[in-house]
Amino acid sequence: MAHAVAGAVSRKTVLITVSRQRVLPKCLPRSATATCARSTSHDLARGQGWGVSSRRSVISHAKVQKINGEELEVAIAGRDTTLIVDFFATWCGPCLLLARELEQVAEQLDGKVRVVKVDVDENPELSNLLKIQGLPTLVIIPKDNGKPALRTEGLLPAAQIMEIVSQLESGTLQAQPQQQ
Repeated sequence: MAHAVAGAVSRKTVLITVSRQRVLPKCLPRSATATCARSTSHDLARGQGWGVSSRRSVISHAKVQKINGEELEVAIAGRDTTLIVDFFATWCGPCLLLARELEQVAEQLDGKVRVVKVDVDENPELSNLLKIQGLPTLVIIPKDNGKPALRTEGLLPAAQIMEIVSQLESGTLQAQPQQQ
């Protein structure tokens, strides 16, 4: 499932409108994505010796920066490149796999995109505001304020993420409105 942000981008309006309009891009086949549904069972995994500390080390990469909600607002307002925001959790298996894919994207598109991660467990207000319900959730915000952002849930390979970024920047991304 994907969502778009229409219109000009500002600090408050992006955070509020990023989840209002839904689109389904033709380049995102539903069967190819994997998501972690948010549930109360993740509370058991946090800090209970299920390898959470080792998973945290996998999520922290050199070119992918972990930020909080306030830093996200600053990153959105002051972006000069396309911004890829990954909403993740340390207990989410597909999130761990996506971390490696995003590292590849950050390395291959160095200077063209900025990749940041937001832990939904550490930022519950933000994840509730944006209605993050499936993990991982990616929000790709183009550098141009006039272009809509794209929101997608599930695991995507690095090549597909780079193709989406390319299409989003060139304006060739074909999206169809989807009923809520």
